[in-house]
Amino acid sequence: MKQILILILTISILSSCDRKKSDKTQPEFMPKTELKAETKSEPIKEAENIWSKKKKDTINNYWALILDTISSKKEFKISDLKHTLELKTYSLNDSSIVRNLSQNGEKLYLDHSHKMVTDFKLLTDSIVDKKQIDRTDFEKSLIPEFYTECNLFSTEIDSIVGNNIYLTSDLAVPDTDNQWRVWYLIKINNNRLGKLEIKETDYVGL
Repeated sequence: MKQILILILTISILSSCDRKKSDKTQPEFMPKTELKAETKSEPIKEAENIWSKKKKDTINNYWALILDTISSKKEFKISDLKHTLELKTYSLNDSSIVRNLSQNGEKLYLDHSHKMVTDFKLLTDSIVDKKQIDRTDFEKSLIPEFYTECNLFSTEIDSIVGNNIYLTSDLAVPDTDNQWRVWYLIKINNNRLGKLEIKETDYVGL
């Protein structure tokens, strides 16, 4: 009888220890699982905050479309053959020239303006030849810092001597006095307009 009581007491003690061990083990693992879940979500929240800040801190200014068109026409002769040269300078609606006008690193201020182009049309009897120029035609003649922000401002015919058309184009940074002038010529060969030949470039800012 005594042995039976000892056996029952031993079983009871062992059972009690197993329950305590089980109760102790479960809470130990719970916090680790919860901590892992929280750590995983932190980069996602941080990325969302950065994206939200970028969207909030970027200001875009779009210039209105320039509706004015500057046109000119000149008649001349080459070997007694009558030629007519027409020029038309106008604005595209492309917002392709973008300047960063930020004053500090926190706020991004982007200024968008439209590319200006000049169309050439050469008429000789029934022959018509066309050519278009923009600021890219003068890239190699301008300093890089100016070129990245400038736009074609105007194009004028200076004179026509023989088969050479002498022209002047002004390029400027929008809404500034930073302006350069380029003198160049275009040759007419077989009633066709040739490539631009740059002669001189100079700063003419006011």
